[in-house]
Amino acid sequence: APREYTFIRSVGKGSYGEVSLVRHRGDGRQFVVKKLNLQNAPRRERKAAEQEAQLLSQLKHPNIVAYKESWEGDDGLLYIVMGYCEGGDLYRKLKDQKGKLLPEDQVVDWFIQIAMAMQYLHDRHIMHRDLKTQNIFLTRSNIIKVGDLGIARVLESQYDMASTLIGTPYYMSPELFSNKPYNYKSDVWALGCCVYEMATLKHAFNAKDMNSLVYRIIEGKLPPMPKEYSCDLGELIGTMLSRQPEKRPTLRQILRKPFIKKHITLFLQATKV
Repeated sequence: APREYTFIRSVGKGSYGEVSLVRHRGDGRQFVVKKLNLQNAPRRERKAAEQEAQLLSQLKHPNIVAYKESWEGDDGLLYIVMGYCEGGDLYRKLKDQKGKLLPEDQVVDWFIQIAMAMQYLHDRHIMHRDLKTQNIFLTRSNIIKVGDLGIARVLESQYDMASTLIGTPYYMSPELFSNKPYNYKSDVWALGCCVYEMATLKHAFNAKDMNSLVYRIIEGKLPPMPKEYSCDLGELIGTMLSRQPEKRPTLRQILRKPFIKKHITLFLQATKV
């Protein structure tokens, strides 16, 4: 617990508290600690957040941020220790491209890693609910780690739907605007938005204000893909961003597409070398 970690520096502020980089005194490894302020949350929510942390500690996947442990401090805050991704988040990474498009191989490679992480979650009946490029992290060697699952969604629970709308809901699927419950296909929509962003370095749906953004999403007209990318990739993104959820593929179907399978084979051969 707390005594085992030395504070290095603060790395940011979440909506619930701060995030710090720490070093484990035992093995010298670096971790990130999230401090969640649950003091104003009803007791039921607090319990849920703790159970959620428990659940997350059981998830083991190479493309999901590892949860190490969590505890409630004497200060009443919930502390969650997670793997540290030195590469920062994908949002920053794409910003740093300054408009220079990434090679398709890189886009597809990251896409597959995110899709595998999401399939792992969906197979365990877990929805991410907040997939966006700020929540997708990179290691030093550019391996994807999907993060920020779970805890936030417990805290944002039902009565807090408004707060998700305060941030710009770039990744919200059309069905959410007609007050339908979040479902697995909404995660697929969010993934489509992320891949579009990796390919174009722009949000799939963007607008000057909230109302026009909602209109764009519901209307579902996607700006065209840069011609540097294959039709295969463009089509796949297009189906993930279908207005009707039932027309979107599942993650299993995405990973079975011949175009994606071919890429996985190449990737595995390259890793062997």
